[in-house]
Amino acid sequence: MELLIGVDVGTTRIKALAVTLHGEVVGEAAATTPWRHDGACADVDARLLADTAMRVADATLDDPRVSAAAVVRGIGVTGIAEAGALLDAAGEPCAPIMAWYDPRGLDGPIRERVGREEFWRSCGIRLNSKPSLAKVLYLYDAIPGARERSARHLGVADWVVHALGGEEVAERSLVSRSGLYDVLADDRWEPAIDLVGNLVAPRIIWAGEHAGTAGDSAPPRLRGAALTVAGLDHEAASFAMGAMRTGVLTDSLGTAEALLRLFPPVDADTVERFVARDIGMGWGIVPGYLCLVAGLLTGLSLERMSALLGLTDREARLQVAREAAALPHRDADFTISAVSHEGLTVSGVTETLTAPLAWRNAVEDLTDMSTDIIDFINGELGPHNEAMVTGGWSHDPMVALAKHRQLGDYTTSDVAEAASLGAAFFAGIAAGLLDRPGPQERPAWH
Repeated sequence: MELLIGVDVGTTRIKALAVTLHGEVVGEAAATTPWRHDGACADVDARLLADTAMRVADATLDDPRVSAAAVVRGIGVTGIAEAGALLDAAGEPCAPIMAWYDPRGLDGPIRERVGREEFWRSCGIRLNSKPSLAKVLYLYDAIPGARERSARHLGVADWVVHALGGEEVAERSLVSRSGLYDVLADDRWEPAIDLVGNLVAPRIIWAGEHAGTAGDSAPPRLRGAALTVAGLDHEAASFAMGAMRTGVLTDSLGTAEALLRLFPPVDADTVERFVARDIGMGWGIVPGYLCLVAGLLTGLSLERMSALLGLTDREARLQVAREAAALPHRDADFTISAVSHEGLTVSGVTETLTAPLAWRNAVEDLTDMSTDIIDFINGELGPHNEAMVTGGWSHDPMVALAKHRQLGDYTTSDVAEAASLGAAFFAGIAAGLLDRPGPQERPAWH
């Protein structure tokens, strides 16, 4: 039994799948991502994170569906962006990994060095506390000797591959969201070098390129497997579902709503217009193509509406959603006017408002917010010719109705742990066992 293992280092959990060359999942494992939380702040010991990821990958082989004689031929690692490990010249961590959402990142020194628009045009992301560059600046200030010791910054997935015994590499879709990289120039960003030193790994790779072999630092059953970084988790998931193709819009409706689209390189003016709308622009996991990632707080807002309406269990929420979808029209008064990480703003609550009416209005208002983004994307890149809607909220009857009105006919995917499955496919590419699909092709297992 030849196996491929895909690991997804997520914000909440680290998930892994063991997959045959035919795409059959035979092993699964997961663990909580071991952050240390302090209010809105969160970080993790880099070695602990890597050890947890390796333990989860190894645990997939304990599944009774896995033959005792199974051989792991490849391991692919995908995961969150912005978060990363600072390494010294010996390749050892010299600071904790800060969560992507940790607000302690320092963007002030970046603003003093370059204008906001220059950062947008070069790095393809907003200038705030999230980029890796801002996190590194904080760590240099907070940890004595960190600046002097630091030689490299590896994204979380890059770091796990290195900890398994792989090379120090930077995968393009991840380094594109770091603030350390000039996306369109496809090279290190000079102002970042001035601020923190040349921290980008010496070798820049596309997802699926061979990045070494699992060695003595890996659990024994994983040793000898080809290693690769499988890029940003949202993109790896879209890839596994067959949606990471040109002309296809992926709409992933989890706690956050993520919109993704693959396209050929554009100019810096276009990048600036996208980032001004808070749409990230970076290299994708398909060689030679960019991928946009737009994030909205749709799912989180629906969770808050559920709490507001007292819908504490799934069945109660489904019943209200069914009733909402059957209503002939929305309520004239109730609206959601603003959403943020801190909460949402509602108005027009009257004595005639019912739970189904409130749910219908909330879903339609939140859908309208994503319509504005989709219309902007289509205006810049041309209309998408296909849409795939996935994620837990896509099963809500009212959400499905609103999405059909917004997108027309769309396809769905029920692929479980899609990011891990995508990472496993990239492991097969790195091991020379699976063919890399082109920009208009779906991944094909043997």
